[in-house]
Amino acid sequence: MSSPLRFLFLMDPYEALNLETETSLLLMKELIEQGQEVFWVEEEDFTLRQNQLEATTRAVISTAPLTLDIPTHSPLADFSAILIRKDPPFDLGYYHLTLLLEHLPKNLVQINPAKSLRNFNEKLFGLKWPHFVPPTITTANPKSMLAFLQEQGEIVLKPLEDCSGRGISRLKVEDSGAIGQIYALMRPTPESPIRYVTAQRFLPQVAEGDKRVYLLWGKPVGMVNRIPAEDGFLGNIHQGARCVKTSLTLREEEILAELAPVLRQEGLALVGLDLIGEQITEINLTSPSALRQINEVMQTQLEVEMVQSLIRFVQAEAKAAGTAA
Repeated sequence: MSSPLRFLFLMDPYEALNLETETSLLLMKELIEQGQEVFWVEEEDFTLRQNQLEATTRAVISTAPLTLDIPTHSPLADFSAILIRKDPPFDLGYYHLTLLLEHLPKNLVQINPAKSLRNFNEKLFGLKWPHFVPPTITTANPKSMLAFLQEQGEIVLKPLEDCSGRGISRLKVEDSGAIGQIYALMRPTPESPIRYVTAQRFLPQVAEGDKRVYLLWGKPVGMVNRIPAEDGFLGNIHQGARCVKTSLTLREEEILAELAPVLRQEGLALVGLDLIGEQITEINLTSPSALRQINEVMQTQLEVEMVQSLIRFVQAEAKAAGTAA
């Protein structure tokens, strides 16, 4: 019988997790049930000494309730894989964290790789396929944003660094003080640093739902349609959207077929694709969630299949590294 793999989860503090949509704990629980070892590490637990990255980790004994063993200073090379599951905001601290993670041991499988998380912004990644994305502009110039609003009539403004619908606003060309709202988002004060903001044409189809498709190595394993609250426009569960069962359209299958090779090439194993009106609005890479909601509407336990796939991948990578050595 082979030795258990050692999976290290890079997490936010437990108190900061939204347990309603939390996916990492599901994966941890299933890994433990499948005989693997699971460990917890947070951003502040890392130290780069010369070019050697060190960390203080804690073994996960149980996920419900979360029970961690005493902190242990273990060589990172002793672990099989690290799942980078820290939520945005993708601020300067997150950026610096990805630079430190470049010094992870070569044998440690990264899911998703820090380099890809750094290189591909969740709001901008979809623009690699502009024919699948609604009219979009990203700028730090308020006048350019106002011109885009006048051109489109109604837009949705999105800060580049956040998630879960935080900071997203809807703006109509007839709204009084539109330029003031844009300035307030981009430059709250004259001394504020330049802030890039993305805006997309408002898609009225959002009333029919914001579809989250969970991708494993580019393959759809589950999906849920998130219907905004009656008085809202955000399809985020954190913003009150309700979840219903859904399926893929032929157009959406075409989208996935184009995305899949790139996702695999960049090592992006766990991805949450968001679609409104058969158009890409975001590609979530950092810590895609909603697995609990997908399980509920599909009457399944996707974490079982996902964990089995991750185990096979990590075992294959270890075997390939051993053969190469």
